Amino acid sequence: MSAQIFPDVEKLVGDRLRARPELAGVAIGPLPPAGTDGTVPAVVLIRDGGSYREDEVIDDAQLRIETYGPDLPAAHALILKVRALLADLPEADLPGVVVSDVSEEGGVRGLRRLTDRNRPAFTRYVLNVRLLIRFK
Repeated sequence: MSAQIFPDVEKLVGDRLRARPELAGVAIGPLPPAGTDGTVPAVVLIRDGGSYREDEVIDDAQLRIETYGPDLPAAHALILKVRALLADLPEADLPGVVVSDVSEEGGVRGLRRLTDRNRPAFTRYVLNVRLLIRFK
């Protein structure tokens, strides 16, 4: 029996979001765009924990999503778009895996604004989600 390796959740979600026309022109990845000043529309995806459920063969992935924009209203509008698009993941045709659930997680549920007092342009909106991923 060969080992099956779950996909990188940052890449999996990033690939899916990059394919959406609603996010055309938005930088999406595990890091902000190189040289950014925090005002470029961007979605940053960070695996922020999770666990492997061996009995169920499920990756219980925690993903932190941060959005930036030219101003706070734009960053907020971007996180709202991303949040809405995540709802489609359980129905998406993904290579080799199924996302069976997407839910908001963390000590604080829902959207939050994080302020960088030293670099106000890097103020961003954040959402933590939990994705249950299993093999097809």
